[in-house]
Amino acid sequence: MNLFGRKKTPKLSKEERERAKRLRRTMTASTQNSLNYQWLMPDGLMKITNDQFSKTYRLGDTSYITATDDERIDIIETSADIFNSLDIDNDMQLLILNRRVESNSLSSIRYDLVGDGYDDYRKEYNAMINDRFSQEQNTFKVEKYLTITTQTDQDHQARRILDDTASVIESQYSGLGISFKELEGLDRLLIFRKLLRREGFIDFNYEDIAISGLSTRDFVAPNYLKFEKDHMKIDDCFARVMYVRQYPTFLNDKLIKNILDTGIELAISLHAKPYDTADALKKIKTVKSSVRREMIKSQKAAAKEGYGSDLAVGGKAVETSRETEKWTEELQDNDQKMFSGVMTIFFMADTLEELNIYTEQVQRSVRKNTVELDKCYLYQEESLNTILPIGIPFINVKRRFMRDMTTSNLATQVPFTNVDLRSSSPRAIYYGQNQLSKNAITVDRKKDLNTGSGCIFGNSGSGKSVLAKGGEIIPTKLRYPEDNTIIVDPEDEYSDIGRELGAEIITIAPGSQHHFNLLDLPDKDKLQAEDSDPIGQKSNLLSTLFENIFSEVSDDEFAMIDRVTRQTYEEFEKPTFKDWQAVLERQPEAVAKDLALKAEPYTIGSNDIFAHPTNVNMNSRFIIFNLKQLSGKLKPFALLVIQDFIWNQVVNNQGKTITWLYFDELQLYFKNKLQATFFTELYSRIRKYGAIPTGITQNPETVLST
Repeated sequence: MNLFGRKKTPKLSKEERERAKRLRRTMTASTQNSLNYQWLMPDGLMKITNDQFSKTYRLGDTSYITATDDERIDIIETSADIFNSLDIDNDMQLLILNRRVESNSLSSIRYDLVGDGYDDYRKEYNAMINDRFSQEQNTFKVEKYLTITTQTDQDHQARRILDDTASVIESQYSGLGISFKELEGLDRLLIFRKLLRREGFIDFNYEDIAISGLSTRDFVAPNYLKFEKDHMKIDDCFARVMYVRQYPTFLNDKLIKNILDTGIELAISLHAKPYDTADALKKIKTVKSSVRREMIKSQKAAAKEGYGSDLAVGGKAVETSRETEKWTEELQDNDQKMFSGVMTIFFMADTLEELNIYTEQVQRSVRKNTVELDKCYLYQEESLNTILPIGIPFINVKRRFMRDMTTSNLATQVPFTNVDLRSSSPRAIYYGQNQLSKNAITVDRKKDLNTGSGCIFGNSGSGKSVLAKGGEIIPTKLRYPEDNTIIVDPEDEYSDIGRELGAEIITIAPGSQHHFNLLDLPDKDKLQAEDSDPIGQKSNLLSTLFENIFSEVSDDEFAMIDRVTRQTYEEFEKPTFKDWQAVLERQPEAVAKDLALKAEPYTIGSNDIFAHPTNVNMNSRFIIFNLKQLSGKLKPFALLVIQDFIWNQVVNNQGKTITWLYFDELQLYFKNKLQATFFTELYSRIRKYGAIPTGITQNPETVLST
């Protein structure tokens, strides 16, 4: 494919010719000439000059602000290793975009009204979201990109070199859990659009570019571009690029963060190109020798004149001598490389007055780092291209813009701030606000996570139930009204929202009118291969139940439970626990008589709440099991039976709907090893059948230690 050469244009259809005309009419005639690259291929490879090529990569984030000192050191040392891995033919550009999150971006987390009787709640949640973010308008999204450049005159060779370099960098970042993803051509063009047109979208593709006969530059260049002495006019906006003119002796890791904290939409570009270390040391040695000769000459002249040699040597010569000693030590003893680099900052405003205000704000933000900024006088066009993700510092035409830096100078310029949890799903749920970035926290547990399982931890009285209700269960019911929800509620914490949202509230207690059959089985046709013996699993459940109730269950009793269970299902199509008891009592062995006596209270006695046919509404999309009235051995018994009921429901709903499960007082399922094993197995099995479980507890140590 040849999208960029001068070969004969392929024959176009009538529709394509009309489309090409429309595309050309929307393109500017000259501003694209200010973008200093030749072409950009669909795979993301850019040809800058005849012997320079580049690729751009999206850099993920890590929570640097809240990291420990050791973790921060790891990040800085990794950055140092990355800079040191660059070859002398490489340039590297770090581009950071600080883009305002528009208020309309919150539309994805607001609730659509669906007319199901619960829209008043959706309106209330929408009002809460609007109130939260109307007070925090300056919310920003930070995007980070690395552009790597290499020198060669062959594009296939450039790809190989850049891919090899990127592979090394990716492996370095992966050790920190930071993503590093190569961008395709359209992705790179989108960055140009964000910077030059303030547009967060592209409305063309490479087919449009080919049909139009234009270049990629035509599709991202602004309609109007004029360069003034210290600023530029881009369409209806004013823009300026500034550069770091003066660095302190030691540059800490706060510079980029301080600039981002100005509350201005801006871009920061840091360029670095390594010197050959041997050449750098030779250059330093030359300067050192020259200064030394000058100092000796001045000292001899002072001796002739009869005054002290210390007064003869100028301060500049002494300072230069010290600098050369420092550079020599850094390069030879401290595993440092020497780079030619520059940091530039780009921002736009609606008026020139506003642009000057932004300039003062940015200048103030860096003063605390003992850094001085200056405008790129007479070089605004070169500085604009230095900002764009092209890969080389075009203001290198003037030496005064560039600075010599060591690896540590560059590595401490950490672009990482904090990790924002923002879902791109239109059905994500709003969970709150990031207190560092002030951005919304949104997650679609169905789509965004490898597994949607979750836990809510908190001290007693800290508001776990309030969070579970108002921050998780109600929003989930309102966002996914077609899904099923089951809550296991040991302390009657959730009946209030159940009544409001039409739940089937099942009170489990001796003498209760609510019954469901302990021996109900799931639909065997919906079971996966590893779960294809539901009767065997029911036998295991009964063994676990009796082991919880009795002090111990002997091997003979285990064998009897298994035999009776299988015989019961052979005799009855839909047996109950009473039927199971009858089969047990017919067994001739003495162990059966003893077991029947011990099981009697739960089969035909006063605690026979699970020994009747199911009479609750199994079609309800919202079920709450209220266990408040249970005590003693009956509560763990009920918890196990309810887990089995949940298993049946999840299996039967497979392929129809998602089932959201909430287990309050999660620590109750981990009272002993047997309970913990049964619950853990259930937890892992139900996820394969389309369930999303959530545990809620104030005792995470109990859960984790079992």
